[in-house]
Amino acid sequence: MKLYSSEEARRIAGITYRQLDSWTRAGLARPAQEASGSGSARRWSPAEVVELRVLGDLRRAGVSMQRIGRAISWLRRALPNVAAPLAQLSFVTDGRRIFYLSPNPGKLVDVLAGGQAVLTVPMGEVAERVGMKQSAGKGRARVQYDLPERVEPGEDGYFVGYCPVLRGCVAQGRTREEAQANLRKTIASYLSVLEERASEETREAKAK
Repeated sequence: MKLYSSEEARRIAGITYRQLDSWTRAGLARPAQEASGSGSARRWSPAEVVELRVLGDLRRAGVSMQRIGRAISWLRRALPNVAAPLAQLSFVTDGRRIFYLSPNPGKLVDVLAGGQAVLTVPMGEVAERVGMKQSAGKGRARVQYDLPERVEPGEDGYFVGYCPVLRGCVAQGRTREEAQANLRKTIASYLSVLEERASEETREAKAK
């Protein structure tokens, strides 16, 4: 398994060395290999680099370090068999609360509320809790997602769009505008799946 130097890990994660050092000293980030003496250095596994990226994304989304620390402590206690929870789970945040997508289909878990599952009703109601807005329209209500978006130049002249707090939502386009439009469709599709799963789960629970 490839191990990265602190400089490589910092650069890939898009964080400063000061952040890396501070998070390591606070125990929020744990390198695969600690510095053992003069001439040695910390080394980071790929999963740990992903965790650093998620930490940086949460900070850029406005989540305080105190809240992030509480979230990591809870995740490590509640999921002892998950070696790198920030790398292996999908997270959503509204800048204050942190939710992760549970393996139990259709559930968002409020990490800072001690693992309370909030997605036990259709997504439209939950959307308001996580900083989204719902607007009425013809037929089915439309949900407008108030989530951060990033669009950056990619390869071969394309632009790449991603949501820094919703891992896995990535899209591209020939122009910045096209990439952003495709990203919004991807986010909507992702959360639509959650809505369908939650609705199905709610129907099953009522039928019991």
